[in-house]
Amino acid sequence: MLGLTACASKSLLSDVVSAVLVESSPFQADVPLEVKLNPNYQYLRVTLDGAKHALLVLGYVDAHPQGDIEVWYSAQGEVLRLQNGRLVGATGLPVEWRRVVYSQTPPAWQAVPLEGARFSSVRDEQPGYRSGLVEQVVLTPLPQAPLELPNQTHATAVWFQERYANAMGLTRPDAWFAFGNYGTQKTIVYSRQCLSSNVCLSLQRWPLQKDSL
Repeated sequence: MLGLTACASKSLLSDVVSAVLVESSPFQADVPLEVKLNPNYQYLRVTLDGAKHALLVLGYVDAHPQGDIEVWYSAQGEVLRLQNGRLVGATGLPVEWRRVVYSQTPPAWQAVPLEGARFSSVRDEQPGYRSGLVEQVVLTPLPQAPLELPNQTHATAVWFQERYANAMGLTRPDAWFAFGNYGTQKTIVYSRQCLSSNVCLSLQRWPLQKDSL
């Protein structure tokens, strides 16, 4: 963690550029496994629509009663906000989420009941200035991995699925989350989440570590 706060982030973008030692556009053909990284930063490997890749750097963490929100930056200024591994904000992408609010705090990943859990969310998004979009969320633990992880090391993660719907039916593709060990943390080490029906992201803690998955 950088230990930065929102009010002290004027030089954050230059810090991010220097932290990621890759001279390229933000989303490129791939992020090489051997890329040299500044060990003082935390990284997230992001794949957009299954084809373009980028490394994002953790800028700062906002305290929130439903779980701290991690704010991740690319070298070109794209920003993702993650709360307990879930996307709750995105800017600089074809679809932007400006605000996400949960009706109740989703259960901690370690405490999801076998029968699953239900809750709802409300978000504002662009383009189109769409506000107050309500989704019902069904969270379900999975007995086995639903997909093969890219660059997988050890398959020790516990998997979950989230399905989204409103009064009109299914709203977005299902999301998958892999909860496991990363360093000394227990966290979401990999997820696939969609901002819309056709804008999907895969998020993976980076660099790979032994027993991280």
